[in-house]
Amino acid sequence: MQCACGRIAQVRLDYNATDLCKECFCKLFEDRVRKANKEFKLLRRGDVIAVGVSGGKDSAAMLFVLKKLADEIGEITLKPILIDEGIAGYRDKSEKKARQLCEKLGLELHVVAYKDLYDKSMDEIIAVRDKTRENDAARGENACTYCGVFRKQALNKASRGMGANKLAIGHNADDVGQTLLINLLRGETSRNEADTEEVPEGFVKRIKPLIYNLERECALYCLLQDLPFHRAECPYSKEAFRGKVKTFLNEAENERPGVKFSILNSALSMPNKTEKKGERVQCAECGEPCNNKVCRTCQLKKELGA
Repeated sequence: MQCACGRIAQVRLDYNATDLCKECFCKLFEDRVRKANKEFKLLRRGDVIAVGVSGGKDSAAMLFVLKKLADEIGEITLKPILIDEGIAGYRDKSEKKARQLCEKLGLELHVVAYKDLYDKSMDEIIAVRDKTRENDAARGENACTYCGVFRKQALNKASRGMGANKLAIGHNADDVGQTLLINLLRGETSRNEADTEEVPEGFVKRIKPLIYNLERECALYCLLQDLPFHRAECPYSKEAFRGKVKTFLNEAENERPGVKFSILNSALSMPNKTEKKGERVQCAECGEPCNNKVCRTCQLKKELGA
């Protein structure tokens, strides 16, 4: 197959029946990030942007394109952050890939460990949870609940600590669609409201440069650009409900190409959230901003005996 430009095609996009060469596909991928940048005002001169990296395909593609855009725009500082959950045989390998990419781009990687923040690694957290379940099978959350809550706070604290005014996360179109469906299936439809421009005090504004690109396309971009990334999945991901929703969406996309973009458009058309004054308070335990007297992070730490 040939690309429209005349070169040999290397990528097939089923949702619009298009065959693209390496150069045209990479341009399309980067143009979608530029579109997100324009529509959501992601990068602006003077920004200090913390970039959440994991060593995986999504964050590798995001960091590479953001570096391009930052250089083009000028006066933008990128600070890659990797959260080390402490998952033996997984995070140590992905961290090596993240370091390789940062070295390639001339950026310094900042690593923040659960062990330092919460006194326990993720492996230790699950060991404690499993021990409590020996006496009561209903006790303890699934691994992704602990990790999601801890990671979100860790990224926010690290970003704030290094003076960043924005935090870039590698959520792609698949992630947005999965989140919308998960919230619907859980009856938590209010979570699907679009974020407001105003960011509560104590939080660093989160931006999603990959929102118009599919997960598969992030992997293809990394391969075509020869970017280092770790391909294995987290060993605890099998506990996540998100995995079931991901499988469903992938099967739906295979049968009806374009479904994922349709769901993305639905998510983007949601009304904006209405923030209530006085809603945010400081956690009585750790001082971090939250909605209740004690934040979810401290609640989980207490359950774990930390």
